[in-house]
Amino acid sequence: MDLPWESLEIAKLGVSLVTPVLVLILGIIINNSIKTSERATALRSEIYKTVGGDLNDIYSYLAFVGCWKEMTPVEIIAKKRAVDKAMYTYKPFFSSELFHTYETFMEEAFAPYGGSGKDARIRSDISTNDGDRQSHSKEWQVEWVDRFTKERNKLAQDQAYNRFLEQLARDLSLK
Repeated sequence: MDLPWESLEIAKLGVSLVTPVLVLILGIIINNSIKTSERATALRSEIYKTVGGDLNDIYSYLAFVGCWKEMTPVEIIAKKRAVDKAMYTYKPFFSSELFHTYETFMEEAFAPYGGSGKDARIRSDISTNDGDRQSHSKEWQVEWVDRFTKERNKLAQDQAYNRFLEQLARDLSLK
């Protein structure tokens, strides 16, 4: 009769020894997962710090708000190139949703592929009720006229930029 009782005691002892080990292993796995997630969020945040100012400048120029008068179309297109380079370089670090909203904003902001060796053109008009780039911009140059599509899609640009910012907040765990 002592034999079954000893087996039960051995099983209890085994469970009491294994339980803390399993809890420890599970804790380590959860802790590593949290740290990985925090590192990914921090990396996304650093990348956005790199491109955020340029993205805001592009939006401001399109919307005729903020410091748009201080920028030229050449500078805006250069900012587009810099942001594209960073976003495509770090694409694996962003969600597919964020990258889609980024591409949508850029499609609303620029008309790419203007021809061999030609820059993307800014999807905006030169003069609107919101402002006149020729009279308000610094040192306007006639050749800049060709840098615009001369269309006005302010609402679509505004919506696309706001969707991008909302998705960015989600990716950075701010929402």
